[in-house]
Amino acid sequence: MGSVYAQSSAGDLSSEEELVPLALEGIWENYSRYVIFDTGYLSNNEGESYIPQIVLRMFYQWYNDRAAESSEYTADTNRDQNDTTDTPAQEMLVRYVPLTYESYPLESGITTELSNGDILYSSGEMSGAWDIQIVYPPSKTVYHVPVCVIGNRLYLDFVTKNLGTISMDSDDDELIIDGYWRDWGEASGILISPPYNKTELLSYFVSGSSVYYIRYWRTNMEFDNGAIAVFSDGEDSFEVPKHLRAQGQVYTCVNGRGSKIRNITKSNALPEEYTLNEVTVERHGYDDEGNEITWLEKGATICALGEPYLTLTDGTRTIEQIVAEANARKKPLPPPLFPPHGILDFDWSIVELPPQNWFKRNAQLGK
Repeated sequence: MGSVYAQSSAGDLSSEEELVPLALEGIWENYSRYVIFDTGYLSNNEGESYIPQIVLRMFYQWYNDRAAESSEYTADTNRDQNDTTDTPAQEMLVRYVPLTYESYPLESGITTELSNGDILYSSGEMSGAWDIQIVYPPSKTVYHVPVCVIGNRLYLDFVTKNLGTISMDSDDDELIIDGYWRDWGEASGILISPPYNKTELLSYFVSGSSVYYIRYWRTNMEFDNGAIAVFSDGEDSFEVPKHLRAQGQVYTCVNGRGSKIRNITKSNALPEEYTLNEVTVERHGYDDEGNEITWLEKGATICALGEPYLTLTDGTRTIEQIVAEANARKKPLPPPLFPPHGILDFDWSIVELPPQNWFKRNAQLGK
């Protein structure tokens, strides 16, 4: 029977909220907006929630609207007031709850110590995943936007796996993707108004060249962290978590007290092009003679699906410079309705000496 994989991450991963993660710092952009998480502004009224900034790129990117920001920032800087902007700007409150390990390149000097003393770091680009919990005052409702970062790309559609590693000398990198990958739910975006979330989760179990799609739906059942669901594929049987907790909701893949998943969907690939993070674990142990030894293993904890939602800017300009430069531009005038015709061909004699039948011609106008 296949292994039971942890439903989110290893047990030593704290689910407590944290400061703005290092991997989220900087100015993020896509075609429609700029997003800044590390603005430096806090709201002490809501347990020190952070206040991000969102700048909307309006009118086909001809105008930048500072649509969401701290009221302190608005007071310190001049914000446009016109028919496009709202007064005041939306003040969103956010918290960041980690969903898996953050990993950074070894040269950054930032490593993660696991509960058993092993050291985790990135063998490629920095990576991490968080549940961004957003409140839109005066409402107290908490909205969830799960995100992951791999390098300078931020994704909304992704799955995570418990830390599993293989030998650094192994040539079979496909083993890295084997295992249970759990979904956290995809939100419609990082918006200035409440986002929409998918009502179902789609997790995956990868075994060699086979990929099994496991659908979870919302349920009123009490969450059971130890509940197991089983599915089989001929001679092979696999176990996965029966319940998942995501976006403040409980999801299940089996109704009632059952444990068997029926009508499983099998494929030979994930539904979209994917990007894996790359992590290295420095293991510690003892040899047969009792001497302490260390060795390296490699693995992956995040699988991002499809295209990124945001990308990190190059950091050469501040958000104030970006807004000012965009709003200083003047859209060129549209082409004239009628093309230029040169010298007007008109003779005043037609007015001074009108034709004898001019009244008849006027009477026929519009007929």
